[in-house]
Amino acid sequence: MGVVNYERTAAEKDNVKFRRSLYTVEDIKEGEMFTHQNVRSIRPGYGLAPKYITAVLGQTAAKGISKGTPLSNELINR
Repeated sequence: MGVVNYERTAAEKDNVKFRRSLYTVEDIKEGEMFTHQNVRSIRPGYGLAPKYITAVLGQTAAKGISKGTPLSNELINR
């Protein structure tokens, strides 16, 4: 019953800071591989969802990324 909606509601948008997402925890050079040592699931939830960690690990950086940057699809070579 009901309608499936994966978009965040207005009430959820304020709570994004309490969710986890993927962030770089070390400086990463262009072409460097993402590993468990340089990517972590931490708060706030402004990056990729933690469920994508297995898809990210082993991929390479599309450009240089500084420590503390939330990961996005634009930063990953696929």
